[in-house]
Amino acid sequence: MKPRRVPGRPQAGMAVISALLVVAAVSVLVAGMVDRQSTQVRTLESEQARVQARWLLSGGMDWARATLRGDARRSAVTHAGQLWATPIVDLRISQEGDDRLAVFSGRAEDEQGKYNLQNLAQDGLVREDQVQALGRLLQSLRLPADLAADIAERIARAQARPLAAGQDGQDGLDGRDGGGQPDDTGQQGEAASSGAGAAGRPRRGTALAPGLRSIDGLRGMPGLDEQALQALRPYLTVLPVRTPLNVNTARAEVLAMLSPAMSLSQAMALVDQRDRGQYFNNRADFVNRLANPEIELAADAVVADSDWFGVYGTLRLERASLDMQALLHRSGQDMPRVIWMMEVQ
Repeated sequence: MKPRRVPGRPQAGMAVISALLVVAAVSVLVAGMVDRQSTQVRTLESEQARVQARWLLSGGMDWARATLRGDARRSAVTHAGQLWATPIVDLRISQEGDDRLAVFSGRAEDEQGKYNLQNLAQDGLVREDQVQALGRLLQSLRLPADLAADIAERIARAQARPLAAGQDGQDGLDGRDGGGQPDDTGQQGEAASSGAGAAGRPRRGTALAPGLRSIDGLRGMPGLDEQALQALRPYLTVLPVRTPLNVNTARAEVLAMLSPAMSLSQAMALVDQRDRGQYFNNRADFVNRLANPEIELAADAVVADSDWFGVYGTLRLERASLDMQALLHRSGQDMPRVIWMMEVQ
């Protein structure tokens, strides 16, 4: 006997397969939606953590400012034995009502303990004595001395501007030089950032270059690769105004560049003596300890205190990590001002 065929069985099987396919498709769609939603939640949480990290980093900036003001009130000199020079490592910070812990690390550096590239030029004109001084520093770091002239030209092109009426060009260190004086908002003035002069026009025949915020602005210059920049970073800085060198925080290589009559070994001996606690009280104290009449220093070449400091901080909050650097200006015993602050990628 032939088996009897049950009517409608193929149609029922197709219905079951179709239902399974629909369920599978819906499952895939739901899984994708859940995954996208989870990604969006993680993104929002990370962004929220970054916002909170920025806010907490501002607290680190307040720490640096308060520390610098406190040291200025306790001492008339600036040296590495003071509280500002003590780094903070893995400081745990918690907020009220929030169980999460943020970890902050930060340090301050005396920018006047480095050679200020702004000193290489004045009102768009290269200063040959400073070019020679920078050349000596480059040689001591085993870099080509002729790079000094190229760097000086770069600084001069950023400074170039005509003198304002009644200005004799002898601006010294009062903040009126080609680097530009920071305004009340903590930013450099328009003339400083654009290289324009008091009349808003560049010096005739001079091709202006953007102003530098740090030596990273030299990146791409011939002879200055990434390795050379890293080697120069502890010794060079760029400040908004011309500044003297703080002999209490400068490295031996930077001290030795002050005069061709000063050897690196003599500078190293001075630094060794200084770092054992015999800090310099003022310029006269430094000159006396040189004990070498052949070493001639300009009246505004060196000081024993500082007004400019770099602050570097890192804050970690859950998956967010934020790096920041800033430039602070301290005037007397007042609370230091933030000249600029930026995130470091």
